[in-house]
Amino acid sequence: MRYDIGFVKYQGCGNDFVIKDELDGPQTPDEDRSLLAKRLTDRHFKVGADGVIFIERAPGVDGSMRLFEPAGNEADMCGNGIRCVAEYLSRRLGKSELDVLTRDGMKHIVKTKDGFRVDMGKVRTKRADLKGYITDRGGPADSMLDVRAKARKRMLRGALVNSGEPHFVVPSAEVDTEDVTAIGESVNKDKARFPGGVNISFVQTVGPHHIKIRTYERGVYGETLACGTGATASAVVALLLKWVEPGPVRVTVLGGEMTIDIADDGHAHMTGPAQEEFEGRLTIEI
Repeated sequence: MRYDIGFVKYQGCGNDFVIKDELDGPQTPDEDRSLLAKRLTDRHFKVGADGVIFIERAPGVDGSMRLFEPAGNEADMCGNGIRCVAEYLSRRLGKSELDVLTRDGMKHIVKTKDGFRVDMGKVRTKRADLKGYITDRGGPADSMLDVRAKARKRMLRGALVNSGEPHFVVPSAEVDTEDVTAIGESVNKDKARFPGGVNISFVQTVGPHHIKIRTYERGVYGETLACGTGATASAVVALLLKWVEPGPVRVTVLGGEMTIDIADDGHAHMTGPAQEEFEGRLTIEI
């Protein structure tokens, strides 16, 4: 199949995406979306990105985002990606408040002076909330805030939570020394335990309201400069386990910073930047 593709390149804290607007035009079949993601995300021979986002129409919302990662899989949710989609739709539709549908449900987004504030919903911590992500035996109400996983010769101990994506949040004395990709690859080799893979975020507490994280993303096969669902998961776990004090949490990632706060209804809100980098067009055969 031959595609002539117009696209826009966006990034949020260095987490970058190719965005293809299909709001008004024909929609690319899912099998082709998977193949296109594998090709377009190649940083040596094509555009290069951490994923390809297809924006399409859906009832009752401003748009639906479908994110396909370099592995060819479709992600459930993407925090930096949804901010990029919000920036794109905000310009296209002339709106400062948006509702965007994801595989993790509808997300409400508000434009602020600091970027975009996304209602990420509640970060889920029970075994029932992680069904399909981990095969350990236990009851649906079991807390997943104390989970162990072996990585090479090291035993990791952390919290496994669902912030729209499954994240294994591991405390670290010094995140700069962590071999993030090697550890992530090691844990993700255990397909019997983690059949769909798992994201891993290492968290260092650097102040009473400040953490620094590095994240391995399962569908990218490596570390990214930022991960919005990872920042959300890490901040909420840090609050629940008292690694930080109550209040908004500043999250430093390799590509910038986000702020996570928990509203009275228990919903986590992620605030961060999103920026258009360039537009392009290419012809590609898959």
